[in-house]
Parts: sequence; C-alpha cells; structure tokens
Amino acid sequence: MKCLNCGNPINNNLTIREIFLFKEIIPNYMCNLCRQELAPLVGRNNCPRCMKPESGGICSDCRLWEQKFGIINCHQALFEYNRFIHSYFKLYKRYGDVLLARLFYQDIKNWSLKNHFDVVTYIPASPSHLQARGFDPVYELYTDIFELQQLLVKADADKPQAQKNRLERLETPQTFSALPTIEQIPKNQHILILDDIYTTGRTLMHAHDIFLSAGFKNISTFSLSR
Repeated sequence: MKCLNCGNPINNNLTIREIFLFKEIIPNYMCNLCRQELAPLVGRNNCPRCMKPESGGICSDCRLWEQKFGIINCHQALFEYNRFIHSYFKLYKRYGDVLLARLFYQDIKNWSLKNHFDVVTYIPASPSHLQARGFDPVYELYTDIFELQQLLVKADADKPQAQKNRLERLETPQTFSALPTIEQIPKNQHILILDDIYTTGRTLMHAHDIFLSAGFKNISTFSLSR
C-alpha cells in the first residue's frame, strides 16, 4: 500500500499479538515520513475545553464563549494545525482531491472506538462550496467511520472563513438552520458535531446553538485539527 499523501510505501507489518488475537486491523493510509510531520495534541498542556495547544489552562476563546454566550465548550481534536495540515487541506479542499479524505482514517477511527455518542452529525458545506467542489469535505472525512446524520443546513456566507481575520470570524453571523428531523431525536441523547478544523470555534458554536435551542443539553464537538 502507498501513502495517499506522498505515494511512499506504507509498512503495515503485523505483530505476533495482532495476528493471533484476530483483532480488527484498522487500515493505515499514511506513511511514517508524513506522520512525523504531525503534531498530536494528546498529552500536552492544552486548554481542557477546546484543546488549544499549550494554553496552560482555559484559553481566552473558551472564556469568551462562557462569559458572552454561556457555553461551556466540550471539544476534542487530534492534531495541532501546522504546515503539514495546511498543505493537506489545501490539496483536499481547494484542489478537490477527495481520495485524501481517508488519509487520517486510522487516527479518527481509533478515536471513535474510545468515545461513544448517541447521535453524530457534521458541519455541512454551503450550497456554493458544494457546487464548486463537487463533494462535502467534512462529510467525506468522517462518513466511513461514523453513522452520520445530516441535521443542519448551512447558508452561503459573505466570504469563506479562510479569508477572514480573527475578529471577522468571531463576528460571523449565524449561518445554520436545523432540518425537521432534529425534532425526532430524544432530547437526552448525547450529540457529537464534527468539523475539519477548529480555529476560533465560531462555526461549531453556531452549530452548538442550534442544538441548544432545540432542547439538547449534552453536546460535544470534534475536529481533526485545532
């Protein structure tokens, strides 16, 4: 097998333990050279609410969400946003290489096996982005791992989040609305909302607000990168 990112061979040699325990082998689509470019967040001095790297406690973003909106953030992420992650999303989203959706399959799958949620949904692409790309990048990133339910729709924004500065991101108005199927879900269910990148948290907080307004209390969020 070859790395989906760089094309180098992937060494998937099984250990004796894996062979004789007949455990499910989770596919790996990334070579060791590419993996060395990642900065995992686990075990670091992250914000306990959003995993902002090296924050040394609750970060200013999470304090803002609590003080201004009454939201206690409950977010997890796998990797710090760095040059490798930036290049990955540039190829995946901007240039539409949908095959790269599976590059982090092993990492996301391992996380999913350790965390249980009753309902898993995601941040959907806006109509203009969906038309331009031909696929929904967040949906494709997670669809082979979670049983996804589309519960939100997203209106076109004035300009993409990637083109906004920090203040503009924080002031982005609500762009989500709920689909009618959200009313069929019992209010005691634990909801997980998936996104690809967490920057200020504005997008996920808007999505969080939709579920909060619908009567849900147990709401968590997750992104590949923070």
